[in-house]
Amino acid sequence: MIFNEKFINNSGVAIHYLDNEKESSKLPFVIVPGLSESADDYIDIMGKFSDRRCIAITLRGRGKTDAPETGYTLLDHISDIESVVNFIGLEKCIMLGFSRGVSYSLGFTLRNLHKVEGLILGDYGAYQSYLSPEWVEVFSSQPPWRGKPLTERMKQHALIGLQRESELVEFWDELPQLEIPVLVIRGAQNGLLSERDSNRYLELLTNCEVVTFQESGHNIFEPSIENFVTAAKEFFDRLV
Repeated sequence: MIFNEKFINNSGVAIHYLDNEKESSKLPFVIVPGLSESADDYIDIMGKFSDRRCIAITLRGRGKTDAPETGYTLLDHISDIESVVNFIGLEKCIMLGFSRGVSYSLGFTLRNLHKVEGLILGDYGAYQSYLSPEWVEVFSSQPPWRGKPLTERMKQHALIGLQRESELVEFWDELPQLEIPVLVIRGAQNGLLSERDSNRYLELLTNCEVVTFQESGHNIFEPSIENFVTAAKEFFDRLV
């Protein structure tokens, strides 16, 4: 499958995204990657959904997107998503948020309730966490993610900016506003989404399903991408 690589200007920040530009009557699929990920990390996954339009967004400070010195708040990240969705003229979509991308996806959805028809949340609670100053060194020492070291994923000043401008923002009280179908996926092997928070999703959302990948950790796309593909396609079938 061919993915067109594009950029959109969001108030001076060039936002990179991939778009297969598939013409289809099915709902487009918008992907919001995890903390240090980029759109390129989702090419294999996008290829599994060739029957619909797929868009993966690289948020500020990551990959080929610009890395400004400042501007790493929750709202800044939400604006990156909005800039792409509005530029390409999506009226309705299904959205996937993975890891910290869950907070950006939830923030976008709650601000754009008329645009999101279904939401997939990957192994993260309904909040944006505060990142302590020590977090930068700890996160920088982690092994390569999906085969690529952090130095090739994010510039150091972007990582520092992300920490400096982080704050705890919780969405739990706002979740009842979401009447759309929501699929929550968690990894059983020391994933970041606890069973307690999984149950909170079920309690607060009127149309929610939680699926646990028993062999996965936080990276719900391993050891088998097919587990995610199967769960997502079953979810899509409920939405058209």
